Amino acid sequence: MDADVTRKFITDHKIVPLKADKTKDSPEIDALLVKLGNRAKAIPFYAIYPAGQPDKPIVLDGVFGPDRILKALQQAVGKSSAPESATVPTESGESGGG
Repeated sequence: MDADVTRKFITDHKIVPLKADKTKDSPEIDALLVKLGNRAKAIPFYAIYPAGQPDKPIVLDGVFGPDRILKALQQAVGKSSAPESATVPTESGESGGG
């Protein structure tokens, strides 16, 4: 996510990035990861909350380049279609963020 193109997009669209630090055990972060569909609580994991649809986060996991995160950010601000690998957890009918 820390690439010039993504930083510029985040700044230009006034997106507020937040980071959950898992260097120490955190039950709150683990619970949020599970709520978002990441039952293994694996990282890296991204949740992007579109403005106007905070209950429908775009979630991305694994290692990937800035193009994949940029596509998800564009989708969140209504600038493109969903990335093929983006998913929204629906099993419990709930979504959350991180």
